[in-house]
Amino acid sequence: MIYADKILKSNAIFDSVSDEPFAGGIAISGNRILAVCKGDDIDQYASDETEIFEFQDELIMPGLVDAHDHLWWGAVADSSHVVNLTASTSEEEAIEMIKKFAAEHPEEPRIRGFGWFPATWNDAPLPTKETLDKAVPDRPAYMNCADAHTAWLNTKALEEAGYRADMVMEAGSVGVGSDGEMNGLIFEPDALELAWNKFYDFPDEQIEEIMDNFMAGLAKQGVTSLAEMSADDYVPFFHHRYDIFKKMASEGKFTSRVHAFTKFMRMTDFTDCLKWKEEFNSPFFKVSGVKGFLDGVTSTYTGLTLEPYEDRPDTCGVGVPLDNQESLNASVVAANKAGLPVRIHCVSEGAVRMALDAFEESINVNGKHDLVNAIEHIEICDPADIPRFRELGVVASMQGEHLPMEQNEKLVRMGEARCRWEWPFKSLIEAGASMAFGTDFPVVYYNQWPGIYASIARRNYDGTIAGADNGEKLTLAQALKANTIGSAHVFSRDYEFGTLEEGKLADVLVCNTNPFTCPEEKIKDVKSILTIMDGKITYEA
Repeated sequence: MIYADKILKSNAIFDSVSDEPFAGGIAISGNRILAVCKGDDIDQYASDETEIFEFQDELIMPGLVDAHDHLWWGAVADSSHVVNLTASTSEEEAIEMIKKFAAEHPEEPRIRGFGWFPATWNDAPLPTKETLDKAVPDRPAYMNCADAHTAWLNTKALEEAGYRADMVMEAGSVGVGSDGEMNGLIFEPDALELAWNKFYDFPDEQIEEIMDNFMAGLAKQGVTSLAEMSADDYVPFFHHRYDIFKKMASEGKFTSRVHAFTKFMRMTDFTDCLKWKEEFNSPFFKVSGVKGFLDGVTSTYTGLTLEPYEDRPDTCGVGVPLDNQESLNASVVAANKAGLPVRIHCVSEGAVRMALDAFEESINVNGKHDLVNAIEHIEICDPADIPRFRELGVVASMQGEHLPMEQNEKLVRMGEARCRWEWPFKSLIEAGASMAFGTDFPVVYYNQWPGIYASIARRNYDGTIAGADNGEKLTLAQALKANTIGSAHVFSRDYEFGTLEEGKLADVLVCNTNPFTCPEEKIKDVKSILTIMDGKITYEA
């Protein structure tokens, strides 16, 4: 008889297999789940040495799995080295926050900020370098937008990063004013790379300090697995950072399992990726596949639509798509042929269709396969494309909290009729699509519960209906499965974790309440009181 190291008991256990919680217990031996039992049957696995945790109605469930976030971008945004602009409601308010941070941190060689967002500035004109130059005249200042597709720089940052007004990017652009001079705005990942190389550059010891802090925060939120979705290139700059992550993971400092998805767009030779996949392949830090950006965001009109924007009928998206169909097809076909899962950023319906077409072409060329390809975000989708997710085996990787975050922006950008298909959670599930949930942190915080709540209630932060009242609501069980087994599936690790089942890795979360019985509006406030990852307690309230 094998006895448990730990036993957790509760009147409410959600295993992410069934749709309702049950009373019972979970036995853990080493880093694996020994047994999951209903009623008192779990007691047979207890010995004198077994640590027993008795709960009442607090929900026990699998650890939360964040399908889409940006490990290093998020860790930096969560650190003391960055001014948090999320609460700013205007450019003027953001400038005051930046000035205060700069004055309090004279030791910082660069002033970094994150979280300003056009929707929370009441769609005011985008900021320019002039106000930032006055706020920070002595150091480069880099302010990343919450959408992670726009940056606001002062003159010193533009110079340090090496931008020029006449630069032509393969994808993305440098903002230029009517005078022909750079205005301080940079758009889309390829153009942002120069700024990000400075923004995210820290000494090794600070990288470890920032990651230690981030891992502690993840454990507190009950997140036991997450992603690095920044599509890092195969160059020494990123390889060095991955070496640090690998070392930290081997030393037991990663208390969440990390899955990196590296560069993909406009590539057909994935030799470097396969080398990295072999080199970075531990249970706690691994290269899992490749990722690319096909469009941007609707807030700055860089989302690729099928029809013109309602409030800008002159465009279906500025500067998009970020690749053409032929090139995209070639990259998807080559990556899948090399055995690499592909994940593609597609905010709007035009990009979603292009990605689905590319995945269909891969099947035509390579044949049916077991690789888990995915489309990221899907903030609006043409109804004709919804059945294709199941037909092509493509995961819908979505973020519930992006719905209230944008404060009804889609209604302005797309109009009421097209917003019938904004964040079509229910339609995708009913059409048989696999769904994975995440936060896209640092776009929104890595607390998963506001996103879970948004997907079942479709409410803004103030309680009003979020976006169109289109009925695209999930049940709580569906939302929790998307944030556990569904997200484990997009990492191709659903056989290892994501449910509470015998033999699976012991990643377990205990909530401070039972979201199945608490008032619906309280679901967004659920907290972890105990987090176990790989059989070890990583957080205890």
